[in-house]
Amino acid sequence: MELSDMLDITDIIQKTEDTLESVWKQFEIFRPKCLHLKLGQCISTMIQQQYLLHNDGEVVNSIFLLCQLAQPQNINPFNKVIFNYINQKPSDSRKSAAAYLVNLIPFSQSTLSSSATQILQNVKTVNPPLKNFPYTPKPDCSLSIILDDPENDSKEESHYKEVLSHLFDNDIADKVFLPPLARPAPPLFSDPDDLLWLCPNDNEYSFAWEPNISDDKVLSDKPGDLKKLFLLAQRQSLEVKQYELLKRELYAKEDSLQALPGLSPSSLPKLVDKNPSLAVDILLLLATSQQFGEYLSSLVNMDLSLHSMEVVNKITANLELPPQFIHFYIRNCITSCNNLTDKNTQHRYVRLVCVFLTALIRNRLVNVQDILIEIQAFCIDHSRIREATGLFRLLKTLDNNNDIN
Repeated sequence: MELSDMLDITDIIQKTEDTLESVWKQFEIFRPKCLHLKLGQCISTMIQQQYLLHNDGEVVNSIFLLCQLAQPQNINPFNKVIFNYINQKPSDSRKSAAAYLVNLIPFSQSTLSSSATQILQNVKTVNPPLKNFPYTPKPDCSLSIILDDPENDSKEESHYKEVLSHLFDNDIADKVFLPPLARPAPPLFSDPDDLLWLCPNDNEYSFAWEPNISDDKVLSDKPGDLKKLFLLAQRQSLEVKQYELLKRELYAKEDSLQALPGLSPSSLPKLVDKNPSLAVDILLLLATSQQFGEYLSSLVNMDLSLHSMEVVNKITANLELPPQFIHFYIRNCITSCNNLTDKNTQHRYVRLVCVFLTALIRNRLVNVQDILIEIQAFCIDHSRIREATGLFRLLKTLDNNNDIN
């Protein structure tokens, strides 16, 4: 807030002959919502530092503006300032006028049509008690950092502007002195059922290493360790010993898959990315189950990767899969390559897909008649890549030999 704006507001507060409604309308010009708190702090400081207000009428206008800043009155953040000012000792005509005005809340139209001077004329009682004012006093140990200078009681306008400039340009109007709060650490909670930990300081300890901690025999005797291995396989690549142990246990029992925690079609992509060989073993064991189709769908819809092509190649070589599955997976590979925007990444995946398709065709694991045109178009689009050219020549050779089927 600029000092000129603050001086304009003090000019409005000094209009004690204008009606309260007129004072409020003039004040609203400086009342964008972002300045509500700032305006209230400035007016609060002027009320608390009595030398900033010249007469009782200015006190009435200031208290009125504070009450109007936030409605309803019970949520007004300046209720504390109003309450403390009215109840501050010693009592005088200013505090009596403020108490009389606060007791008129909510303000009626007749009150709003009255000026501060007229309000003062209606004050009949010295220090009237507050009625139903929505504030409960609480202990406050803070002190204002603004102190009166007993050696300077100047009433000059230049001194008045200088005081306002120091108060509001430096944002010190709302600051207070606070005593340091002693906050000792809370005592430790003691429970009679807690175990007592003995920590003697006169003994030296050394680590004892168990050489068989990861031995197959130790793990095989603990079924819980197998479940932990499977959960670990979904997060990181297993070591050779861990994989061999898990594979042996999977093929040892017919219902071994039911004991694996979290095995579902949605968890298959994690296994394929981290441990493709384990994913192949699980898919081979699931070949006769009713959920096998769901696992194949999950495999087809996962992101293109070297591991996913490796898994598809191996299960295609070991199982008789539905032709539409292989065709759909090949189409997905082609689409994924074409949608890549980074050229280096695209060229790398095109090479992988071409090698994958070449292996399927040479091993007679796929009938490409239904998707021959799509594969040829894919090869032509990426004809600059050697593997794509080789795949295209293989297709032409098979076509010329009438061996495309």
